[in-house]
Amino acid sequence: MSHAMAVAGHEAVEARFTEAMAQGRLHHAWLLYGLKGIGKHMLAEKLAGIMVCEHHSACGRCHGCLMQAAGSHPDVYRVALIEGKRDVNIEQVREMLAFLALSTSQGERRIVILDDAERMNNQAANALLKGLEEPAAGSMLLMVCADLMRLPATIRSRCMLQQCTPLADETVRGILSLQLGDDVTPELLTLATELAKGCPGTVHSLQDKKVAGALLSWRQLVHELAQADIGMLENWIGQFVAMVPHDLIISLLLAPVYPRLQQAGDANGFVAAETLHQAAHACARWPADVVRSSLRAGPTLLAHVMTLRAALRSCSQIKR
Repeated sequence: MSHAMAVAGHEAVEARFTEAMAQGRLHHAWLLYGLKGIGKHMLAEKLAGIMVCEHHSACGRCHGCLMQAAGSHPDVYRVALIEGKRDVNIEQVREMLAFLALSTSQGERRIVILDDAERMNNQAANALLKGLEEPAAGSMLLMVCADLMRLPATIRSRCMLQQCTPLADETVRGILSLQLGDDVTPELLTLATELAKGCPGTVHSLQDKKVAGALLSWRQLVHELAQADIGMLENWIGQFVAMVPHDLIISLLLAPVYPRLQQAGDANGFVAAETLHQAAHACARWPADVVRSSLRAGPTLLAHVMTLRAALRSCSQIKR
């Protein structure tokens, strides 16, 4: 993708950055924070592209832009959580700070894009803090963070904080129509847009047609969960639970339930309503519980689904 293209949904951030740069008051550390999947890393790459561009516009055609697009610009350095590791470590931060202290090769600035910033361990965060307190001349740090409060306040206070908000559904739909390809059906595009909740990066798995088909069938199965066929539920879970992202499974499972939870039960239905709330809460916790407690995904999901189904049936009977 050419860096000359706008990063959809974040045009205002680009404009703020470009204006600060033009006026010579660009802060040495920008912290881009917001939900996962909204394009924060792409935005950081675009901002870096603006700085290395010969025209400071991320034109996508000059030598600086072409090197940046290829990931090979000598004045841009990238740091992120290494696959299989639990945190961003002090060695990574030290190497990053050493790079920022070097002289530039091409332009006016040395730029570091630090992804997964909230995953720095304490040693790494302390090392970064010193770099933020005494920034090298001409250095620029673009930090990307999905959980702002996991970063120490001492680091937050030394950065230009820039919130990145979820995208409008129309914008998400446009992004996903490109990602999912020309043969995407209107039904799948609508499903993907609903599941994304303003964060298109969270549904990239739908590019796999098997995953997309499985989620479409799951939505149909759980739309009226109280009347759903138990055997079909069990078969779907057995066949697809290992393939389909667990958070998307739960999102579709609970979507029809939330309106029920928002309806206040009368005195006779209080116990049933509370049971439904507890069952839904257990389902919502399930993806994290599987990882945290090494649970068997299939049997535990089926148990939660059956409990939720029973709670929905109880509420329906009381209404009658």
